[in-house]
Amino acid sequence: MDNLEAISPGELKSGLQKIRRRRWFFWIIIMAYLPAMMVALRSSQPTQAIGIVFVVWIFFLIVAVTMMALVRCPECGNCFHMNGFLFRPVRKCFHCKLHLTTDKKN
Repeated sequence: MDNLEAISPGELKSGLQKIRRRRWFFWIIIMAYLPAMMVALRSSQPTQAIGIVFVVWIFFLIVAVTMMALVRCPECGNCFHMNGFLFRPVRKCFHCKLHLTTDKKN
């Protein structure tokens, strides 16, 4: 999107909700690691279970990071969490500085 185009509050809200949902998915995957490993350790074959749980967890982590890295800012249209090759899950767009909770302040 160009900065000349004004976006509606509904588009802004839906775009920021999409970003927040992807961030929640990312953090839930991160927090699921320890409980999943504890369950794997209590299985009858812990070595095999740990390997399977780790591979599945890494797969979901890669999916979550990719989804988060590619989500677009509703204001400027650039990737919200990316600046060139740099990925950081911050709360403001790298390009237009749109905050993640802008739609909730109104």
